[in-house]
Amino acid sequence: MVDVKIKKKEDNEVNLEIEVDKFEVINQLEKVYNDLSYKVKIPGFRKGKIPKNILNLHLGKEYFYQKTAEMLIPGSYNEAIKKIKIEPIDQPKINIIQIEEGKPLIYEVNVQVKPEVKIGSLNEIKIKKENLEVTNEDVENEIKQIQENHSILKVVKDREAKDGDFLIIDAEAYIDGKLIEKSKVEKQIIQLGKSPIAEFNKQLLGCKPGEEKEIKIVVPKDTKDKELAGKEVLYKIKVLEIKERELPELNDDFAKTVGQFKDLNDLRHAISKDLNKQIDKINKNNFEQKLLEKVADICEVKVPDILIEREVNYMMKSLENDLKSRKISLQDYYKNIGSDEETVKKEYKVVAEKRIKQELILDKIARDYGIKVSEEEVKDKIKAIANEIKQDPLKVEVNLKKNNNIDSLRENIKREKAIDYITKQITIIDSKKEEKTK
Repeated sequence: MVDVKIKKKEDNEVNLEIEVDKFEVINQLEKVYNDLSYKVKIPGFRKGKIPKNILNLHLGKEYFYQKTAEMLIPGSYNEAIKKIKIEPIDQPKINIIQIEEGKPLIYEVNVQVKPEVKIGSLNEIKIKKENLEVTNEDVENEIKQIQENHSILKVVKDREAKDGDFLIIDAEAYIDGKLIEKSKVEKQIIQLGKSPIAEFNKQLLGCKPGEEKEIKIVVPKDTKDKELAGKEVLYKIKVLEIKERELPELNDDFAKTVGQFKDLNDLRHAISKDLNKQIDKINKNNFEQKLLEKVADICEVKVPDILIEREVNYMMKSLENDLKSRKISLQDYYKNIGSDEETVKKEYKVVAEKRIKQELILDKIARDYGIKVSEEEVKDKIKAIANEIKQDPLKVEVNLKKNNNIDSLRENIKREKAIDYITKQITIIDSKKEEKTK
């Protein structure tokens, strides 16, 4: 049995005094003595038969008291926080006040907990719902992209280069007559009109295979590469080949070559269906983000620094892993975006605080309105994830359990249900109907 007193509560830090019944202490102390009597070797005594006074003589009473406390504290601490319904967000700091034979174990705990959240009037929220829609133009653009992906580049010999052509070039860049390190490229392909260097698009128009050109550009002063900022760069370019894109004809045969489609209309229908799925997801995310921002505006909560710091560290680690998968170092990334670690962390801190505030609000609403997640809902979510990534649900479940992510998944489902609850409380203005009224 456990008794717990809240001695002090300041912001999100709680000071507790926890008392464990003396009979539990006696039983646990007996177990500790018994276990140690089998492990300790003392001349003249058999294992398991060493008297307490001999064990105390060799190891000291304090050793056994300490071991007893270590065994009792984890379970009693968990029981205590459930009893007073607090949610710790960090490891507790524990100070033992009393541990003696025949007396209760008393210890003090300092721990940071989830902060108090004051929820405003949800029914006062009004949100204009503005849904994006898939148009025929969107479908045709997608088909055009597929057509371009199945195109071939054909060498052109009888004309000059025009906008949209692909040039195969050798190039090198100089500043003040010196070759810029790693600037030399061979058989580089660029598309006229799409090159990030605007002067290339202009000055290489009308060129012919074998032609050599020198192009000067002044690097903008606000460029990310500070070593090149404001300097004049001379590019020496040799055009090796000119190629143009040859598109396949858009017909039923083309549709059959790009997938299991009966004809071109079947392809269009499939693309439209896929785009609508994507746009529905975008609309849902946009609405929920707008909703959470509105809810956060009417709620009061002070986000603990420890949660912000933890989220920033997680975001930094995710960034690092993402860059590593693309074989980019953090240093190169900072150079490319013209920033540094300190600045990125500051930006992440703003995002982290906003995200955690929203999560704390959703968790509070879930608690207040008894929102629970059933095992069936967890299974359904796993099936949905498996369907989206085209994997076996059992494999997805195994991976989630292996990485200890089932509890996180359950929390996400609970928060989704909290969002659904909020959505039913607010006023949603349909922008389409509003336009028709006007």
